Amino acid sequence: SWARMDIVKTELTSTIESLEPHVNFGIIAFATDMKRWKKKLVPANVINRESALDFVKRLEPLGGNSKSDLAQAGLGISADLSAGKTNTYGALSLALGIDDGGRRSKKDYLGEVDTIFFLSDGRPTHGKYIEPKEIGERITEANLLRKIVLHTIAIGNFDKQFMKGLAGKNGGVFVDLGK
Repeated sequence: SWARMDIVKTELTSTIESLEPHVNFGIIAFATDMKRWKKKLVPANVINRESALDFVKRLEPLGGNSKSDLAQAGLGISADLSAGKTNTYGALSLALGIDDGGRRSKKDYLGEVDTIFFLSDGRPTHGKYIEPKEIGERITEANLLRKIVLHTIAIGNFDKQFMKGLAGKNGGVFVDLGK
């Protein structure tokens, strides 16, 4: 919904503005599909922070509660509700660099990413895996060698045990922004 998107934008804006220039960062927006802000991590210099803030400013909610509510009311019939599903596994696997293809050596797991902040406003509803338990197990298993800290931020009213477990099993902190 717009209220939850406003929370996401506020939190992302605050985070981006506080990044030190030596920090490398990236942003992945997701619903049914994922959209990277940049292909690779970039330094948090003034130019990249401004570009990231522009990207965040243009984010809009897709489908989900906002369009479902309109459709149930008979409004927005042409809205593509399939575009706004929650592809939790897809977003996390992209951030972790998981391609699920073949075996990897230890050196393949070493990358630039050391911390992920995962913000979501709902239960997984789309993607290769949609059961929270299975997503949690697969992400945690894939992260055993990577050792990437995974912080989760829950926005909205839904069962947050999944998000709490993801953070706890991956060295992160769970934050509940409610609403």
